[in-house]
Amino acid sequence: MRTRMQTLFVIYDEGMEADITAIIEQGMVVPRYTRIDNVIGARMAEREAATGYVADRRNRMIVAVAEEPVIAQIAKGMRALRRRRKHGLRAFVVGLKEVI
Repeated sequence: MRTRMQTLFVIYDEGMEADITAIIEQGMVVPRYTRIDNVIGARMAEREAATGYVADRRNRMIVAVAEEPVIAQIAKGMRALRRRRKHGLRAFVVGLKEVI
């Protein structure tokens, strides 16, 4: 039986690059992924209710496609990093129907 493939999207503050790269490279036997630089992010802030947004932030995004166990291991590392840092990181795991 073939293992299911998944896609992991990780959006993070560029200052977290070393932490993010370490988690991905530890989790993937052959690290292959796409990194997109200069992703602009804005966040809602309670204290900025009058304007709605605080200053834009510089983010990066990684898109990785791998077998489900590999993505699960990387996601576990991302959850731990998010608990430690409290902000600056969001990750999404999406099922993959087909790779072309």
